[in-house]
Amino acid sequence: MTRKSLVSALCLTLLATAGCTGYREAGGYYTVHAESFRIFGFAIPGDDQEAAAKLHAEKFPGSTVTTSGSTPADWTSFWGVLGNIMGFHGTVISGKKAG
Repeated sequence: MTRKSLVSALCLTLLATAGCTGYREAGGYYTVHAESFRIFGFAIPGDDQEAAAKLHAEKFPGSTVTTSGSTPADWTSFWGVLGNIMGFHGTVISGKKAG
């Protein structure tokens, strides 16, 4: 009984922290990030790439993107399939602020 409760609490904690988005800025540069948890192709709480792009558009309009990276979420590669079955996905966008 205690083991089931512990596993359930751990799973709920992982799902709750998987929907993290945020940004950091310093010295005229910024980094935007978003994470999600995927299980059998479904992104919980939502697509990390869309969330990062939305936050980037809201916080840094007109800025210059220098780097962008995302975890594979396709069904055509080994790592993409493995990550879509069950895994954490993340997207990071970095650049220089406008002005």
